[in-house]
Amino acid sequence: MFRKTRNRIMLVNMAMVSAVVIVAFAVIFAVAYSRERNSNTAKLYNYITPHVSVAGGPFVAGTIHAEPLPDELRASGFSRLIMPGAGLSFSILVDNDGNLIEVNSMLDLPDAVYKQAAAEITVKGVSGATVSLEGRTWQYATTPITVEFWESSSIAFFVSGVYSDVRFLDVTDSYRMLRNLGLTLAGLMAVILTSFFFISRYFANRAVRPMEEAFEKQSRFVADASHELKTPLSTINANCGVLYANKEETMDSQIKWVDSIMRASDRMNGLIGDLLSLARMEDNGHELHITAFDLSAAISGALTDTEQAAADKGLAADRQIEPDIEVISDREDILRIAVILLDNAVKYTDEGGSISVSLKKEKRCAVFTVRNSGEGIPQEELPRLFDRFYRGDPARSSDVVGYGLGLAIAGAAAERLGAKLVADSEPGYTEFRLLIDV
Repeated sequence: MFRKTRNRIMLVNMAMVSAVVIVAFAVIFAVAYSRERNSNTAKLYNYITPHVSVAGGPFVAGTIHAEPLPDELRASGFSRLIMPGAGLSFSILVDNDGNLIEVNSMLDLPDAVYKQAAAEITVKGVSGATVSLEGRTWQYATTPITVEFWESSSIAFFVSGVYSDVRFLDVTDSYRMLRNLGLTLAGLMAVILTSFFFISRYFANRAVRPMEEAFEKQSRFVADASHELKTPLSTINANCGVLYANKEETMDSQIKWVDSIMRASDRMNGLIGDLLSLARMEDNGHELHITAFDLSAAISGALTDTEQAAADKGLAADRQIEPDIEVISDREDILRIAVILLDNAVKYTDEGGSISVSLKKEKRCAVFTVRNSGEGIPQEELPRLFDRFYRGDPARSSDVVGYGLGLAIAGAAAERLGAKLVADSEPGYTEFRLLIDV
C-alpha cells in the first residue's frame, strides 16, 4: 500500500516537473530558432533591388524579345550583395524556367554550384527554405523583378514578372548553433530529470515514512487495546458463567464472583476513560482553555496525594518548589501531565526508594522535574516511552496496575500545549522534565 503511495507521489512529481522542464526548454529553443531565422531572413531581404537594367542589343523598336535573354545580353545592377558582416552570400538571376541568367557573388565557387542552386530552388520553390551546397547549408529568398532592356539611351521595352532575383546566405553556423543548443538543452533536461527523480524518491520516502509509522502504531494500538479489553471481558464472561451455573445459590455465596465482575468492569471503564483522554489530547480541533495561573500552587496541590501514596509505599519524597511561578497555558492539561508523572514515579519505584520533585524557573521556561530511584530504563527504549500501551520490562510492569497509556496521554498533552516533555534514565534513576514557556 505504502509502496504504491510512494510511487504515485513520485509519478505525480515527475510528471509535473517533466512538463514544466520540457515546456520551458521547448520555449527557449523555439525563441532561439525564431530569432535566428528572423535574423537570417532580415539579412536576406535587407538589400532588394526590384528594378534591374540589362544592357545590350540589337533591338527592334516595339518588339518584345523571346526568353531567355540572348547570350549577348547581360544583367547589370541587380541585387547587391548582402550587408557586410552578414556572412557568406551570393545572388543569382534566373528566368521563369529556372535557367541561370547571371551570378553576383563574392565567393570563389564552381559554376556547377550556381547551376545546382538554380535547380534546387526550381524544385523547392518556397522562398525562405534551405538548400545544401558544397557541404554547407544556405537559406535563400526569392524576389520577382522587372528587367529593363535598353540600347544606348533609348528604352526599347519592358518585361516584368518573368525573372527572379534569388539571394543565398550561408546559415551553416547558425543551424549548427541551434543544433548544439538543442543537444545542450536535451542533455540538461536529462540531467535535471534524473536528479529530480532521486530527489523526488528521497522526499517521497520521507513523506510516506510518517504514514507507515502511524499505520504501524495504529495497528499496534488496536492489537494492544484488544488485548487489554480481552482480559476483563473474559473475566466478566467467566464469572457470569459461574453465576448462571449456580443460580440456585444465595447472593451471599456468590458475592465473590460479583466482586470480580465489578473489578473487571472498573478496569474496562478506566481503560476506556484513558483512551478517550488520549483521543481528546490528539484532537487538534479540541479547544484549549488558556489562562494565566500560579503553577507553583497547582503543583503543590497535586503533590499532596502523591506524598500520601509514597508514604503508604514507604518511599522517601522530596520537594523543591519555587513560589510564585506563573505560566499561561491550559491549567487542566498541565495538572494532568503532572499527576501522570507523579503517579508513574510512585508506581515504578521499589519499596524503600525515593522520589524527588522540583519546580524552578530557568531563563524563559518553568521546569517541572520528577525523578525516582530504580533500575532505570535502557537507552534504546527511551524513544518508545510515550507510545501507547508501552509498559517497558514485562517482568517489572506485570505487578503495576495500569494500561500503558499514561505517558502517551502526557506526551500528547504536552505537544498540544507547545510544551516539551523529555525523559532521561540511567541505572539508578529515571527522570522526566516538563518545560513550559513563561
